[in-house]
Amino acid sequence: MIAEAEVVRLLEDGGLPLGDWHSDTELVLDSLTFTWLVHLLEERHGIVVAEEDEEELAASESVGALHRNLLRLLPAGSGREEAHRAR
Repeated sequence: MIAEAEVVRLLEDGGLPLGDWHSDTELVLDSLTFTWLVHLLEERHGIVVAEEDEEELAASESVGALHRNLLRLLPAGSGREEAHRAR
């Protein structure tokens, strides 16, 4: 599982300064930031985002939505259940 705070840390490491954030903080991911996020997810957490899932993930409009969408992409037992409950 990956925590929402870790998703924010990855976004900030990718050059997106979020400062004080919460789940409803609006996100606008440009292609470079998104590409870097996908790279960091794989490098630091072993999470591989399949090409067919990239559009859904990139369309996340808030920190919380990005986290929930990411959890839905994980294999069962890795946080998917939490994503379903968070809907």
